[in-house]
Amino acid sequence: MIKRVALIGTFLAGLVFGATAQNSTSSPYTRHGYGTINEAGYGQSTSMGGLSVGLRSAQFTNPGNPASYTAIDSLNFRIEAGASFTASIYTNDQQKNKLADGNLEYLAVHFPIKKWMALSLGMRPYSLVGYNNAYQVTEVTNMTSDTLVSQYNYTGKGGINQIYLGLGFRPWRPISVGANLLYHFGTIEHNSIVAFNKEYSYRTLQTQEIQVRDFCVNFGLQGSFKTAKNQHLTIGATYQIKSELKAEASKTIITTDTTVLNFDNNFDTPQSFGIGFVYQFNTRLLVGFDFKKTGWSDIRFFGEKPYEDVNSFVWGAQYLPDPMSRKYYQRMYYRCGLNVSKTYYKVNDERLNKMAITAGLGFPLKKGSDPTVINIGFEYGKNGSTANGLVKEQYFKGTINATINERWFAKRKLD
Repeated sequence: MIKRVALIGTFLAGLVFGATAQNSTSSPYTRHGYGTINEAGYGQSTSMGGLSVGLRSAQFTNPGNPASYTAIDSLNFRIEAGASFTASIYTNDQQKNKLADGNLEYLAVHFPIKKWMALSLGMRPYSLVGYNNAYQVTEVTNMTSDTLVSQYNYTGKGGINQIYLGLGFRPWRPISVGANLLYHFGTIEHNSIVAFNKEYSYRTLQTQEIQVRDFCVNFGLQGSFKTAKNQHLTIGATYQIKSELKAEASKTIITTDTTVLNFDNNFDTPQSFGIGFVYQFNTRLLVGFDFKKTGWSDIRFFGEKPYEDVNSFVWGAQYLPDPMSRKYYQRMYYRCGLNVSKTYYKVNDERLNKMAITAGLGFPLKKGSDPTVINIGFEYGKNGSTANGLVKEQYFKGTINATINERWFAKRKLD
């Protein structure tokens, strides 16, 4: 009992810390919109390209589809947590910068209520904003032939966090459904300064600040079917409702005077729809694919609709040789994945291609079908290019996740 109380206390303390901790990023592309949207999965799916829609596991939690919650063993109680370190390289036609960041990826708890019903609670960053960019432009004016130097400085910080409470239930054996109640909160700040080298000129300062506090809901469906001896096919679907965010926002422009514009409740989070499948062979090998469409073109940002819909494609695989083997390497999980999409924003009237390749290992701490597992993941990704005055972003990301499975609900026999 003491051990259980300690684990719960650790989780709740971590949830409070995680909700108030400031994650970090250095990407210049977080200057746009809500910043970088965090699509990463949890312990298992992180190393599988973020595969989630059709992913259903008794060993790991998958909030990407709340219908998967019912896969947990009815005797288990689970706590998961993850963190990451990212080293990024930013290159344009003039210079190369190297930066590093660390983040809390997620905290989650997952347990059964009935044999056919389970609940999960957790938090993660929804979006990240953090950049500090400066450059100057030199040009000759046509009227006076003077040299005009324009200095541009852009800074931003903050992000939106997400707490979820999810419930999944199985109305009959092959089918599971579920829903997550999501609470978004956080503050995003974007700043820009434009200054000139002439005495008669003046600089322009513009600040945008958004404070978000609002709820959203997403839904999931999974059907798991036996196709042959020791082989199963799981088909999944997810849907998230478009949400009008209750946000307090302002835009301040300072030149020779100050102008303040209020944009309260002029923001949305997008509707999204996903379909996917996972095919499992002999409980050892699973392969899967997800397609997800996110309706960014229909959302408001400061009262406008400046973005484009995003289609993302995910491929993932996991291999577990033999969970009961005496040889440790045969009890390990081996994972890989690929994620391809485009950005929801445009830079210089051009949408950017995004790609990430993932791989990872799971290290079980004991034998059995539901062991505690330490997951290590590796990801290489790139975004944009050096063409048309853009910045090419490349990053190397390492993640470490702990999946703690405890059999809390087993009835103990007394001698």
